Amino acid sequence: MMLRFGQNGMCALVLLMAVLWGGCQTDTGSASPQAATAANAPVVPAVGASGTNSGFSIDRIAVGDIIRVMYEASVPIAATEIQVPETGLVTIHMGEQVQVAGKMAADVSKDIRDLFTVKKQMYKRLSVNVQVLGRTVSVGGEVRATGSFPFEGGMTVLKAINRAGGFTEYANRREVRVTRINGQQITVDCKAAMKKPELDVPLYPGDRIEVVRSIL
Repeated sequence: MMLRFGQNGMCALVLLMAVLWGGCQTDTGSASPQAATAANAPVVPAVGASGTNSGFSIDRIAVGDIIRVMYEASVPIAATEIQVPETGLVTIHMGEQVQVAGKMAADVSKDIRDLFTVKKQMYKRLSVNVQVLGRTVSVGGEVRATGSFPFEGGMTVLKAINRAGGFTEYANRREVRVTRINGQQITVDCKAAMKKPELDVPLYPGDRIEVVRSIL
């Protein structure tokens, strides 16, 4: 009798341990650090292939901007107007280069002044004033009002064409050309972009849009 009871008790104990072990394995898997991290991770929105210019700041110099650099020193220094290239580096007085893209105009003014008065020690007294000139994009070809228009953050190809009065009846809406300041050319299917906004390409200061005539 004791032997039978011992065998039965042992079987029940083994069964209980197996159930408890299985439960622990399941809990451990669902509460793993990796799973918890994935569950609590922030959702990152997907970015379209065309990118975005939503990060453009009206207060900072951007690629494509035209800036005017003016100097006041004991010897006259001619003011210069420069379009900011894709690298963000511009060549100024005496062939020196400074990084301007992404910076405030006042900070760039100080950088240039320090370059010539502190680092190079070429001038004892120098005043520098950097101004950002009017930001524009140009639209030409088969639109109702060709010309240059003020650039605005969030501007896209379709928005610029609407600003130009829209397409003419002769426009090829499937092959609209965008030329960046570095010479890069992009062809935009505006007919498709009207249905899928993610295909609408963002613009930057200095971009040129050309709407060609349809051959049909």
